[in-house]
Amino acid sequence: MSTINSATSSSYASSSYVSGLTDLDTAELVQDAYDAKMEVADTVETEIDEVELEIAAFEDLQTLLEALEDAAEELTAQTELDSSRDDVWVGKSAYLSSSDANIDASDVVGVLVDDTAATGSYAIEITQLASAHKLGGDTTTDSTTAMSLSGTISLVAGDDYEAVNIEISADMSLDDIADAINDQKSTTGVSASVLQISDDEYMLVLSAVDTGQEITFDIDGADTTLAQALGFIGADGSYSNELVAADQAIFSIDGVVVTRSSNTVDDVIDGVTLYLYAEEADTEIKLEIDEDASSAYSAIEAFVDAYNELRSFIITNQAYEAGEGADEDAVLFGDRLLSSVSSDVYDVLGFTSGSDTYASLASIGITLDESNYLVIDEEALEEALVSDFDAVADLFSYSGSTDSDELLVSEADGSYAGTFTIDIVTDADGNITSASVNGDDSLFTISDNKLVGVKGSTYEGVTLFFGGDTSQSVEVTITSGLAYDLATSLDKYTDSSEGLIANRLERLEEQVGNLEDEVEEITTDAEEYAAKLTERYSAIETKLYQLQLLREQLEALWGDDD
Repeated sequence: MSTINSATSSSYASSSYVSGLTDLDTAELVQDAYDAKMEVADTVETEIDEVELEIAAFEDLQTLLEALEDAAEELTAQTELDSSRDDVWVGKSAYLSSSDANIDASDVVGVLVDDTAATGSYAIEITQLASAHKLGGDTTTDSTTAMSLSGTISLVAGDDYEAVNIEISADMSLDDIADAINDQKSTTGVSASVLQISDDEYMLVLSAVDTGQEITFDIDGADTTLAQALGFIGADGSYSNELVAADQAIFSIDGVVVTRSSNTVDDVIDGVTLYLYAEEADTEIKLEIDEDASSAYSAIEAFVDAYNELRSFIITNQAYEAGEGADEDAVLFGDRLLSSVSSDVYDVLGFTSGSDTYASLASIGITLDESNYLVIDEEALEEALVSDFDAVADLFSYSGSTDSDELLVSEADGSYAGTFTIDIVTDADGNITSASVNGDDSLFTISDNKLVGVKGSTYEGVTLFFGGDTSQSVEVTITSGLAYDLATSLDKYTDSSEGLIANRLERLEEQVGNLEDEVEEITTDAEEYAAKLTERYSAIETKLYQLQLLREQLEALWGDDD
């Protein structure tokens, strides 16, 4: 019957035709009536387009704010023991240098540090590397011919493995014996290989899996007859052909000689793993462990970039020209929510800490230009990170400190920020009997040496660790930090379920739905109206045709008298 297109290119095609009786184009009349109805739908469609542009803009804003929030969270850390933290401010870096300009330090030793390593420097000198024990047996002219040896060979290398009696039969070749030994390698710590010395000389070679461990055959009085027959040991039990001795690694740290069975050493300096590569006696390798300023710099740079992306979006949506009005790309021009975001972000950028050195962004070389973009003075930021890493960390991240070495802020979840004095009372044995703030002893509970903020109180989420044994009053300061404040501020906008942007998007989507329903109603009404018109015009045409037939019949009966 009919076809309906979208409102932006509406048409209503009918089966009507140009009447020969009236010369009326009824299809055109129906279409004109349909189009008149659909003009309202076109207006609504335009409104839908505008709302959808607004939705897209808020989705972009959500993405930009989430990126800035993520960047801020990378720079913040809840106050807790360093051993349980994994943020950028506890990262460590290692630097190596050699006392000999002709020797590359990284060719002598490698190093891996984790966040628990303490900052400091160490002098390392490697005089001997650990080596894997290797023994050679007697040579034979063929590795595939039966050796005509039978019995058991018992062997093991190191305390981390177990001795195994390996059965050898007369029909086994040198290759077969090597395979039998290798089948037990994971248990014994000994591997075997057949070395071709020349065209007609083959040797069975045993190697300890781990360095610094000797291969032995007489564990618990085991029979060594087969080991002797293969040429590994003599009748007195001594090695017949020791290819490589089972040397220990010998090196010194700050002049203290250390011996280990492996060239990988992770139990000498806490949080540091050393990889010994080369023996370089009389060459001192200096190891320096410091805060990971490079990663912190990168995190700050990412934060600045994320803010500047947001700033560019705000500038675009605030573009206005006198006499012309808002720019066509300024979809959110004058929007209160965008203004609120901009104001909150700028407020946080003005954060100052209590540091005497680096208390603001400007103090570490980060300033706003004339367009309110953040600009980094690379030299100033690098200097700040190198000269007082902790102060820069405190500027960005949640932190806690006290004026006593015997009281530590071991945890704070962000609920509290400020300064308070806690009065700690101990008994004669040094046990805590009470802890009060301004005379109120109900704010902290005592758990051994821990003082835990009571749930529902001002200090909920704060945990203090007391290492003293005498009564004292201690001032505690907990600061939120710029990045922490920003992440907290942005969360009210970015929360995917309850955030202000999510709520706005929900309302806009609902508005689009209502408008689309309105377009559908208008379209249905226009279609029904067009159908009625078509029916009416068709009825008129039918009546006129009937009258025309009647006229022709009358003319045939009475003639054309006009």
